[in-house]
Amino acid sequence: MFNTGKCPKCEKVISSVKIEEIPASTGPGGAEWNAVSYCCKSCNTVLSVQIDPIAIKTDTLSALGR
Repeated sequence: MFNTGKCPKCEKVISSVKIEEIPASTGPGGAEWNAVSYCCKSCNTVLSVQIDPIAIKTDTLSALGR
């Protein structure tokens, strides 16, 4: 596979990303989730953030008693 996507900040080709844990919430006193940010390995610019898919799976299975 040939990657041609570039970081919007440093403009280097993104062949992989650094994943970092980050808390997410709906605001003060609101719901909180575990999230992850996907960062450029060259300049650490955050490219995207989402709720941690592994944490969601674990929480769901736990709620179901599995």
